[in-house]
Amino acid sequence: MELSLTELINNKLINRNFDGTTKKEVLEEIVRMVNKDKRLDSKDLYYKKILEREEEFTTGVGYGIAIPHAKTRAVIKPTIVILKLSDPIDWEALDDKPVDLVIGLAVPEKESNNTHLKIISKLSMKLMEEDFRQSLKNAQSDNEVLDLMEDIFYKN
Repeated sequence: MELSLTELINNKLINRNFDGTTKKEVLEEIVRMVNKDKRLDSKDLYYKKILEREEEFTTGVGYGIAIPHAKTRAVIKPTIVILKLSDPIDWEALDDKPVDLVIGLAVPEKESNNTHLKIISKLSMKLMEEDFRQSLKNAQSDNEVLDLMEDIFYKN
């Protein structure tokens, strides 16, 4: 990919023990984290767009994982947020199983569709691998999470 790993994600965008108990709380935390890292022009617009995307079709992809995302002019640069939930929550996932790992995406509207699709495609392919999913869910440090993200985007 054209973007460096630090442009997509850093340790401020990782929370390995989030104690939210609803989808709404998780989405609000994603927005808060992206905004706090100065990656949004409009926190409200990004939140509106991520909610609209959730209403279209579930982002609960199965295996205990959700990938909520939005592409909007509110986003300054492509961003990945990782939240490991303290307790699984209902996300109306495709496999009807609760979610305990959320990977949020924020993509600028001005980015080519290619960037957005590349991120989702590479994530989705790697998340099909049981070993990778477990490694991501069981990561003991932010650096371990970052290493796993680097494997997805820069070592394939």
